[in-house]
Amino acid sequence: MGLSKSQLPWHRTKIVCTLGPSTDAPNVVERLIANGMDVARVNTSHGNHAEHAQRIRRVRQAAQEAGQPVAILLDLPGPKFRIGNVPNGSLKLVEKTTVALGANDELEGDSSSKDWSYLPIRNPELIQAVVPGERIFLADGLIELLVQAVVSGSVECKVLIGGVVRSGSGINLPESTLDALVPTEEDRRHLAFAVAQEAEWVGVSFVQTAADIMRVRALLPDGARTLLMAKVEKRKALQNLDQIVEAADGVMVARGDLGIETDLAQIPIVQKRIIAVANAKARPVITATQMLESMVEHEHPTRAEVTDVANAVLDGTDAVMLSAETAIGRFPALSAGMLDRILAATEASGIAQGMGEIDSRWVAPWAAGSAPVGAAPSEPGNRLCNVRSNADSYTWAHTLSGAACRLGAGLGAKAIIAQVCTVAEAMNIARFRPSIPTVMTTESLHLYRSLALVRGIAPQLAPASSDERVTAIARAREWLFAHQLAKPGDAAVLLYASANGEADSLQVIWL
Repeated sequence: MGLSKSQLPWHRTKIVCTLGPSTDAPNVVERLIANGMDVARVNTSHGNHAEHAQRIRRVRQAAQEAGQPVAILLDLPGPKFRIGNVPNGSLKLVEKTTVALGANDELEGDSSSKDWSYLPIRNPELIQAVVPGERIFLADGLIELLVQAVVSGSVECKVLIGGVVRSGSGINLPESTLDALVPTEEDRRHLAFAVAQEAEWVGVSFVQTAADIMRVRALLPDGARTLLMAKVEKRKALQNLDQIVEAADGVMVARGDLGIETDLAQIPIVQKRIIAVANAKARPVITATQMLESMVEHEHPTRAEVTDVANAVLDGTDAVMLSAETAIGRFPALSAGMLDRILAATEASGIAQGMGEIDSRWVAPWAAGSAPVGAAPSEPGNRLCNVRSNADSYTWAHTLSGAACRLGAGLGAKAIIAQVCTVAEAMNIARFRPSIPTVMTTESLHLYRSLALVRGIAPQLAPASSDERVTAIARAREWLFAHQLAKPGDAAVLLYASANGEADSLQVIWL
């Protein structure tokens, strides 16, 4: 499409778009990038590797032509339980009747009775996972069952809330203990594909403990730079949230299954908790699911959806994600453009810099699951002056990064400029949520793309140079001027390494 850098939008909060049939149409990927897409998500629960590889190639090519860093996030399917093949494709479950879940694809017994039905399941291990008294949810939580007995290789349930269940519908067991199911054999196959495709991020689904992340990480070959994102969507994950966030490179607030696994009324509070913990531990965090769901079929979102996106920004999320809106929706590029407009309006208000500060009254009690419903954070203030985390996190890099952000704010600088080698280095600055752009240069193409996910960072690819400081300033100046975010003579703060390779110096420069 040939847009210049100055024509491309820039927003502090990043946009994740899911690829799918709707993005396969001519020029749609290019339009997504033009409308602000920073990360392209590949959902391996659908499609095959040939389709995914073709979509990744299209994103890589379009991003290169646009001169934009676009990361690839590949989601592993995880141990998702599903209904098998239902005769005629669907079955209506009636309240107060009995349904048996079994591993047979063929109906057993007299399923024509008004008070008895049979549903085949694809995962026999489900039968061993449940006990009487637990609840099972079907069809995205719309149908609720109560386990009454586990007999003869099937689970007998009473239908508490009825509805229509279809072949392949998901099954959620929020009250069951499902240990050591991540990664599945299918996850292993998709992970190898992700590494081969040099995907920057891999989403690990249905994480329950830090051990799940460590088992997936152990499968990465030596030298692999793939970053792991823990998708928080299980009730047990909330009990182990601190450890999971610590073990992962990033976090996703996966509100779809999370809204089934936990009380739906608690989702806004849970979202704030996950984002706060991720911010405090310097991990990028994505807020996902139904951000602009009505745009799957319509050209405009609802007012509630717009407010939901804005509130995620105010909560401190690094990125917001579109799923069906871009994968199968009628208006994929328009959805990304609308998201960009909402982000721009929210960030321009100035409120985003003062809300959702990381405070011990949010993080510490919630990490233990003891915060009362509706507990309020401290009074709004400047986030960069109020980051409070564990004492052992105050490393030299943390302190220097905080000083750079404070210096930039105090001087009215137009940018913070840094040359980085790892995502961790970048997050040491991004965690303070500076109100000015953070222009980060790197020699690594993989890191350049990976940083596209992190809030407030404008990644720049720079070739190896004898004077990295000069190169970083030149790249930053070019980008800032192209986006009309600075002009000659404006101040900027430079964070750089003077000797040993680790950032240890601050300098005020004039562009």
